[in-house]
Amino acid sequence: MRNKAILMGAMALAAFAADAGLAERPGLLARWREARGAQQRANADATVHDLSIAGQQRRYRLLDAHRGSGPAPLIVALHGGGGNGASMIARWADQARRAGTIVAAPDGVGRNDRMGTWNAGGCCGEAASRGVDDVAFVAAVIDDVTRRTAVDPRRIYVTGFSNGGMLTHRVAIALGDRIAAAAVVSGAMFGNEPRAVAPVPMLVIHGERDDVVPFAGGTSPKGFVGRMQTRPFVATRRSVDAWRTNNGCIAAPTVTRTADAVVETSTGCSSGAEVRFVDRRAGEHEWPDARGAGGGFDASATIWQFFAAHRS
Repeated sequence: MRNKAILMGAMALAAFAADAGLAERPGLLARWREARGAQQRANADATVHDLSIAGQQRRYRLLDAHRGSGPAPLIVALHGGGGNGASMIARWADQARRAGTIVAAPDGVGRNDRMGTWNAGGCCGEAASRGVDDVAFVAAVIDDVTRRTAVDPRRIYVTGFSNGGMLTHRVAIALGDRIAAAAVVSGAMFGNEPRAVAPVPMLVIHGERDDVVPFAGGTSPKGFVGRMQTRPFVATRRSVDAWRTNNGCIAAPTVTRTADAVVETSTGCSSGAEVRFVDRRAGEHEWPDARGAGGGFDASATIWQFFAAHRS
């Protein structure tokens, strides 16, 4: 629940954070201040850049933690609905500095710069209702970062949480010839996605107790999310199977078990585009981290380990 409280505070009561009843719980203000302070510290070295896409001003944050003059990996990190890129910089800052990577965290479209959403084809909010081309925006961010700093074109990765995870599926489908791997946390597909342009190594992390983007698919039981859906969510396993099919993964996955998850890994796929599925049995709608949220499971470290094994 700590991670949910952080998301609500830092993302101005983000639509995809914990339920509104959390606001009535003791200590929320203190946790909000702690989260805000942590986010500000993590973003202290990030720069903000504007882009014009189809006549609309868009923005992203850039944390350049690469060392030396050689090219470095780029991670494009997409926030959950109702937030902005600052939350993803906070989630990735420590990992980026350890690994010497570059992180770009775009802002979605919303009523203000703290309430961004993404058009993922079946959700969500203002971005979907306006038909915003967020895939083109992500492509433009990659181009702009590449002009600004030394990006390794063979190590460009995309990841996202919740609504950002939904867009990550779309980006991987459309830009698979440009990205080396992708990872989705608590996101979903809608079943109306076009054919992917190329095989893409994919990591899917989802909790079976997710009460915002249900593991079983369908309409979100959270009314404010369900009202933003124009199509039901596809069950998580169907999304994983879609990537196995796209990537030509024929053999049965290798299954391993950890303290809180079942991990299914499909290898021997086309172009080495493995598919890994982390089924977190007690996982909720959260970006789990090593500080306690999610039982000590660290999504950023797990995703980076997956990314580091793949080049395009």
